[in-house]
Amino acid sequence: MSERRIGRALARLAANDAALRLDGAGPDYGVFTKRDRRRRALLRLRANEVRTLEADGVLQRCEDDTFVLSEAGLARVVREGAAPGEAFAAQHQAIVSRDVIDSDGALRKVRGVDGEAPMRRLAALKGPNGEPWLSQAELGAAGKLRSDWSAGELSLVRGSDWLAAPIGTTRGPANAQEAAMARRCDARRRSADALAKLAEPLRRVVERVCLYEEGLEALERSEGWPARSAKLALKLGLAQLAADF
Repeated sequence: MSERRIGRALARLAANDAALRLDGAGPDYGVFTKRDRRRRALLRLRANEVRTLEADGVLQRCEDDTFVLSEAGLARVVREGAAPGEAFAAQHQAIVSRDVIDSDGALRKVRGVDGEAPMRRLAALKGPNGEPWLSQAELGAAGKLRSDWSAGELSLVRGSDWLAAPIGTTRGPANAQEAAMARRCDARRRSADALAKLAEPLRRVVERVCLYEEGLEALERSEGWPARSAKLALKLGLAQLAADF
């Protein structure tokens, strides 16, 4: 197998509406955009390569005998396209460069999580006529939910600080620590309460897209839903959240 050629084909499949189909009578498979066999294949994979990738869980077979990237396949594409040392972190959140000022007042660049990337992706969704798919109120509801969820998750990731001073009744660092923990618990409760108000299918869409950053098409495949139905469900869910906030 040519790992470089396979990597390029998988990267093409990560684009929207790209799939592997038999190229003519076969035996090779071609990467076609818009799932249109009449277009020229962008890249080709041999049948044995496709079988191996399917067995490894990288490709997922559809009902029409086409192949698309699985969640594991998409994670592989992200890993292979990431900078050295960032492969596994990049699977979960976008990594970007930022300008920061260090303790000496010098400006330097650091790499870190792009916390605004999920909201930019939501804002970029378009309706049938090119208009924004989500209203400002719906985007605001998504932003508030994500902010509360992230603040609540912070305490779960860090866990208990066994080196911290005992929490007491006097003013000082212990009380500040207690107040910070209370804010995190409140944020976690608010996000849980907001999601609990949604019907189960809407909750799954909002949770998986807004919090876990799963793609709409991948969600539709895993749920067995028709194309573009997750987009509508996302709008319905965020509209309900906006009305409740």
